[in-house]
This record gives sequence, C-alpha cells and structure tokens, in this order.
Amino acid sequence: MARVSAARANTLIAVKMALRFGLPLIGVVVFGRAIVLSVGGDIERWQFGLGVLLILAGFISKVVPRS
Repeated sequence: MARVSAARANTLIAVKMALRFGLPLIGVVVFGRAIVLSVGGDIERWQFGLGVLLILAGFISKVVPRS
C-alpha cells in the first residue's frame, strides 16, 4: 500500500512541476516570438494571447493537491 502512495505522490509532484515551470516557459517563448514578429510588422494577436494564456496557466499548479 505504501508503494502506491509513493508512486502517486511522485506523479503529483511531476505534474505540479510541469504545470508550474513548463507552461510559463512555453508561454514566454511564444510571447517573445510574437514580439519579434511584430517588430517586423507582422502582428499576430493570437500569438500574444496564447503566450499570455500559457503564462497564466502556470498558476494552475496551485490546484494540484498536495500528497
């Protein structure tokens, strides 16, 4: 029984770290790319929106329960 609990705890920690650091990092990359493209005159608002949404999605990690 303890093994299942440890495996669940490790899985939750991995998911929490992926949500906390992965999504905002991807969001910064998308947002940065949108900024670089907008300097050239090609403004794509959906990329700005997607970048911001991904950055804000990093706060979802607070929803993952503690083990």
